[in-house]
Amino acid sequence: MQESYWNRSSNHPKHEIFSELQVPPDTPFFARLDGRRFQAISEKVGAEKPFDKRFAKCLVESATALFKTNFNPALAYVASDEMNVLFLYAPPFKRRIEKTNSILAGIASSAFSLSVTKLFKKTLITAFDSRIVVSSQEKVTDYLTWRQRDAWRNHNNAYAYWLFRKNGYKPSEAAKKLKGLKTRDLHEILFRHGINLAQTPSWQRRGILVYREPYQKQAKNQRVTRRQIKENWNLPLFSSKEGQDLIQQILGWAKPGTGRGEIV
Repeated sequence: MQESYWNRSSNHPKHEIFSELQVPPDTPFFARLDGRRFQAISEKVGAEKPFDKRFAKCLVESATALFKTNFNPALAYVASDEMNVLFLYAPPFKRRIEKTNSILAGIASSAFSLSVTKLFKKTLITAFDSRIVVSSQEKVTDYLTWRQRDAWRNHNNAYAYWLFRKNGYKPSEAAKKLKGLKTRDLHEILFRHGINLAQTPSWQRRGILVYREPYQKQAKNQRVTRRQIKENWNLPLFSSKEGQDLIQQILGWAKPGTGRGEIV
């Protein structure tokens, strides 16, 4: 029997052509994780439409899992069916892109599946893909503002789409009616049906932030600073001064040496 090429070759790692691809040194980056076919998954578990807080909680717990598995992201922004995880000072796997994407997607997928089982009493397989988006200290707020604006558009379209569905339109018909409608048109249509998009829950409109917040703790004869994972479901607009100040505060907390200690 002829010996296979792979048995003859002694340089298998050389064929892993993307395994050493890295984010440039000292470059902040986001890992953006998107849920695969999450609309179908939400229907399978019987999630409320257009938004279900339990489903959002599954996403938040997936983001939280990244903080609890020996990674040190500065923050994670959760909105719609995606997570944007920022690494500033402690990039995983020596900035190796392929390794980072595969491990983060694996953790998020397993954590989400476990959360669905817990909150919806359903067992199913879910998956995330992951991609790296390079950034900079100056562009972090711009990126988050962009993703928050996209969450707002998705929020408006989701409310309108499910209004059309409840009024008897088929999925393709509802999607077709959405095309070409501006935000003002959506507001007017929904308002006529008793839905004020400006008064829906904040987390639906603006997303959710997960980060580590320092706090003081008494330890023996001294007070020490520890950090705990915090979920912020009531965000300001990132384009506002309040939103920008919040982001800068969180980035300050993420600096090395700030609130070192165990996570509780």
